[in-house]
Amino acid sequence: MRCRSNIHTFEDEDFLKRMTQCSAVTFIIGLAATLVFAVVLAVCVPGGFDGLLVGIFSEDGRGIVDYLLWIAWVAVALVVSLAAHELVHAIFFKAFAPAGTRVSFGANWKRGMLYACAEGIVYTRRQYLIIALAPTFVVTLLVVAAGLACGCPVAGAFTAVLHLTGCAGDWGYVHELRADPLITHCEDTSYGVCFYGDDEDCDAAFGEEQEGVRS
Repeated sequence: MRCRSNIHTFEDEDFLKRMTQCSAVTFIIGLAATLVFAVVLAVCVPGGFDGLLVGIFSEDGRGIVDYLLWIAWVAVALVVSLAAHELVHAIFFKAFAPAGTRVSFGANWKRGMLYACAEGIVYTRRQYLIIALAPTFVVTLLVVAAGLACGCPVAGAFTAVLHLTGCAGDWGYVHELRADPLITHCEDTSYGVCFYGDDEDCDAAFGEEQEGVRS
């Protein structure tokens, strides 16, 4: 195999810029969707609306207190969801790795990122796609379900949106994979990820590039 490209997650400014833009777009769309959901819920199923948010409209002076409590619960749920995000990555890292593989956890506080890492383990393209996307679906669905189960569907929806903004890095990996069909394997590294392709495919692609330059 030959390395085709790599992503230095914490140092690649172009990657970080795209990730920030993706997070911002996700937040704006998600916030709009949450507001629409909240309005529809309040009108159609008022009994199912978040109890703490209902308090905002009361006249006993507890509105602001209830709202702050709601924000606090969302903050707690967000922290839990981000921890669960990395745990889901770790579960799939272990599931596809040789027995005895060690998965480590860490944080880059400067970039505000948590991460799970199975350093040095090479995964197939399909396996890495699953590893990268698993938290997007698993954790988001669990957060929404938890909100419904706790009687706080709006909080669950909003927390899910906040969690999705933290999935932009994973989506960046997926974008790189989909942009290059010759990538067959991915190595998880301490700095990010390295993408590999078969030697024959890489040589053929290089030949085509050289032919294009000459023409």
